[in-house]
Amino acid sequence: MSCINDIPYEILLKGATPKECEDFIKKECDEVYHVKGGYKLHGIMLRGGDSIPIGIKGDDLIFQFIKPCSGLYILRYPDAKEDIEQLRNSQK
Repeated sequence: MSCINDIPYEILLKGATPKECEDFIKKECDEVYHVKGGYKLHGIMLRGGDSIPIGIKGDDLIFQFIKPCSGLYILRYPDAKEDIEQLRNSQK
């Protein structure tokens, strides 16, 4: 399993509630998908319940991420073409 520090990312929002995360992603992204906890994004397991929002904006992924002991964050993963294709295919 990979670590979030293995990919380039930018923190867009921190200390948010699940609703704030979902609203942010819906507002900022062109496409929004929901995955279940355990979904792997570039080998990084996303933690959470049955509905973790992941958005696509251009070639970037914007997603909710739980940092243990720190809470919920919204991260932007730039130039994520392969992971975007994987996400789209997993939702068909």
